[in-house]
Amino acid sequence: MRKLNVLLTIILFVLLPLVMTVSCQQQPELSPLTPSPPTPAPTPPTPPSPSPVTDEPEFSENGERVSSQLLAQVNLRKEQIAEPTTDRLEIMKNMGMRIDNLEIQRIFIHLNEELNPSQTEELEDIGVTLYLDSWIPPVGAHPTGFLIADMPIDKLEELARKDYVVRLDTAERQLEPQAGSQPQVE
Repeated sequence: MRKLNVLLTIILFVLLPLVMTVSCQQQPELSPLTPSPPTPAPTPPTPPSPSPVTDEPEFSENGERVSSQLLAQVNLRKEQIAEPTTDRLEIMKNMGMRIDNLEIQRIFIHLNEELNPSQTEELEDIGVTLYLDSWIPPVGAHPTGFLIADMPIDKLEELARKDYVVRLDTAERQLEPQAGSQPQVE
């Protein structure tokens, strides 16, 4: 049964669209002496549009340090503060976001090594609440350690610019079991 499902998935999502694309395209017939038409040059990607709330580009220098999910959640918080809607609030709840204080985002701060006292003080001075006892050191295939923190949403860019911060990710998400990863009971 599983092989049949895999085969149907391949047919539906890979082969069928390919056949439809080829059959729907009408190619002019070329004689052997006619040169083929030139291939148009690919168009360059358009840059991302500015955030609707701040009208500023998002983290051009440090974007690689901020996960896209964290950035999306921070933007949702900013939009909800600027123009509250019950629909957006429901979306935030369904994502697993805490909504008791929209100004604060719970995050994972990924680091190469545990924070030293001056780094801890530096982060606390900008309003980040660190849960130092949550520190998990780098281990095995995981090259960075991390700790949990609460960050004022307006400090995301400043925090991302710290040279000792490797990555920032959201700690607010709805976790669900992965399909097929549960042990099979027979």
